[in-house]
Amino acid sequence: MDNWTSGFLIDEAFYPWGTLFEVAAPGRVQSGYASARLPCRSAYGFATVYAEPAAARPDRPVTTVTYELADTGTASRYLFAELVKRLGQPDEVTRDDSPEAANENTVVLHADWHRDRVRIGLSLYGARRPSEFGEASGALYLSWADQDAAAAPFVPAWIAANAAAASAAEGARLRVFPVRYDIYDDYPSPSPAELALQSPDVLLTPAAIAARLGKTTFALWADAAGARWYLSTARTTVLLGGEETSALHFYDVAPARGGGFTEIGTASWSVRDAHGSASMKDALVALEAVPGLTIERSAGHDA
Repeated sequence: MDNWTSGFLIDEAFYPWGTLFEVAAPGRVQSGYASARLPCRSAYGFATVYAEPAAARPDRPVTTVTYELADTGTASRYLFAELVKRLGQPDEVTRDDSPEAANENTVVLHADWHRDRVRIGLSLYGARRPSEFGEASGALYLSWADQDAAAAPFVPAWIAANAAAASAAEGARLRVFPVRYDIYDDYPSPSPAELALQSPDVLLTPAAIAARLGKTTFALWADAAGARWYLSTARTTVLLGGEETSALHFYDVAPARGGGFTEIGTASWSVRDAHGSASMKDALVALEAVPGLTIERSAGHDA
């Protein structure tokens, strides 16, 4: 019986959903979005070329696994038929039978099944697709779609960081910087589960700070003791000086094909303004005075 609703396979090893990426693929990715191609000869009864687990970060659970299906000489339609036999008819299916689709860069059939907390997908290529591990005729995808369950172990620490920011906001010293364009759109703010899972350094802005900001302003502020420094928009906030927030980037991109821009931010939080923005330059000067903060500058043209 297939156990893909409980976890995923990499060759003979079974990993339950919730397994951290760094456990499934130790040492492969140090930071940021994490994915790695791992040797894998078979999975769920299919011959495979490799498996590619992926996660929001190395210290977060694997939420998707892609298996490149080996070209064994069997007609691709039998791969689809085998999954239909096991899973029933797909919830969604698309086909492209045109002659133009008969090449390695196209997908001639894609099907999706939703089963419990897992989504299962199949893509069949228009021709054999080469890789460093061998040639593939298609790909099998597993996705763990329960974001709340994946994020649950990390939400308490994220909530505690938000509470600390709210406490720091009492009596905070605030410097506000205007920009010409909206910093964020009208979509809902990210959920706690989404942030805790994907961007734990990004917090929801304390109400006392958000009340003093709008869609075209951001702020640099510190607690009353000047010990903890934050950058905030009206929606989201980052505490400066953390493992991933001790370095900021400052991009100064002149117009070329595009109109150019100026940007200040961390790996997961940023604000932009027009090229040559005096307000962004003022913010840069203010950030240079924050103890222990590194600012990496980059300039160029908007190609």
